[in-house]
Amino acid sequence: MASNLVDDALEACRSAIAGLKDRGRSKTARREFWALGPEECTGMLNGIGMSPGEFDDAMHLPYASEDFLTLAMLSVGIDPDSFHTLEFARDRFMSRTCISCPHRRRCHDHMQAFDFDSHYRDFCPNSENFSKLLRKRCDA
Repeated sequence: MASNLVDDALEACRSAIAGLKDRGRSKTARREFWALGPEECTGMLNGIGMSPGEFDDAMHLPYASEDFLTLAMLSVGIDPDSFHTLEFARDRFMSRTCISCPHRRRCHDHMQAFDFDSHYRDFCPNSENFSKLLRKRCDA
């Protein structure tokens, strides 16, 4: 029993440290983004259908500084760099969906466990978009 308490305490400490590191990375990413200048930042945000306020709110979510969309696409077998994928993702605002997703912690955990492809249909708001991209790839 004492061993479980120690293990639980250590895990809680590790989790808190990871959370603090993540928060620091998000603050740095947000600062670097806005340092590009208001016109460039607004243009990029408009490109993904996101307002500056929505972006700042999203940067407070867990793992906000990480690009899960590219990792998710690779995990399910989609080439994130193909022209078709880029156009589809832009038209469907997939980046906006991913950046503002409330399931970022769950996504991160599945990415770390290398089993995202087995679980994303249960929680990912882009799962239907991934299915459509995969069907289009097979139809080509």
